[in-house]
Amino acid sequence: MLPLPKLAIVIAGNFSSDEENADPGILLGYLPEELASRCEIREWSCQPSTHYSMTMTLAMADMFESLVAEGYSGVITVCGSGVMEEMAYLVNLLWRHPEPVIFANLMVQGRAGLREGLVNLRCSVQAAMSPDAAGKGVLICSSGELFGADEVTLAAPGSSDCAFQSPENGSVGKMLNDKIIFFREPRRSVALARRPEYIPCVEIMWASLGGGDKLISALASDRDLNGLVLAGFGAGNVPPSWVPSIRNILRRRIPVVITSRCFQSNVHRTNDFEGSFEKLEEMGVMSGGRLNPFKARIRMALGIAAGLTENGLSLYMLNNPVSDDINTLYK
Repeated sequence: MLPLPKLAIVIAGNFSSDEENADPGILLGYLPEELASRCEIREWSCQPSTHYSMTMTLAMADMFESLVAEGYSGVITVCGSGVMEEMAYLVNLLWRHPEPVIFANLMVQGRAGLREGLVNLRCSVQAAMSPDAAGKGVLICSSGELFGADEVTLAAPGSSDCAFQSPENGSVGKMLNDKIIFFREPRRSVALARRPEYIPCVEIMWASLGGGDKLISALASDRDLNGLVLAGFGAGNVPPSWVPSIRNILRRRIPVVITSRCFQSNVHRTNDFEGSFEKLEEMGVMSGGRLNPFKARIRMALGIAAGLTENGLSLYMLNNPVSDDINTLYK
């Protein structure tokens, strides 16, 4: 007879602003006894998730690794929804275990006891216990649905119906009639051959109408900068006034990637005017493909930290294989 699954509910943020409901142990009381008996609370951080950094999230991913090593068959993470998309994506880039990690959206602060948040908590627990969750990596549970971390975006934070969405692919599963049903496999990113041990300084520069010249000029002279993501207009174009600063950054052998600032877009060639995607590529700027600027920043940071060469990082940004530790891919 197989052992019953044991799940860890990790508190990675202050889940309630109500002092009377601030004890994380209260969460188990919201679950049916047969589910609560399979769960153990692990308090890791009580600060708002907006106080987190990529370095802290990397440490959290390491902690999840240790929980699996202890014998937990799944991890449910409770944290704020504001940066949940980025936190889940970072962990998913590194997670190679079959055990699921599920970020549960308990709604906004002070609403942990409301029905919407409780549905997500129960959905997360039941999903983590399901054998069908194995190998699906990191998921986000919101509105009673499960979304792949590589595919999801925060669209309407205050909504109980569509806070998180996956516009292109939809959810990978949901709770139906108190049962978890998975529809498909989520899209997963390629694996790095080396696990990053630190987080370099990677910034995002957002294109706006006639703006940004002073900011990108300051970045071009910043000695701590390790990488830059450009959130360009439309198909990946930037103001021509940015080009001299971008050239200076590239001359310092600092990688630069171009993405689109648009909600649903991918960078591609349209015209060859100054500052266009085509001209940026000719300069040596990497393509971010379909990545949004937030995910591109995380992917670039992990790729740099793993020691990818310029060629390796260019491949990784487009989700091409970099799992072989060879000289052409790794320094």
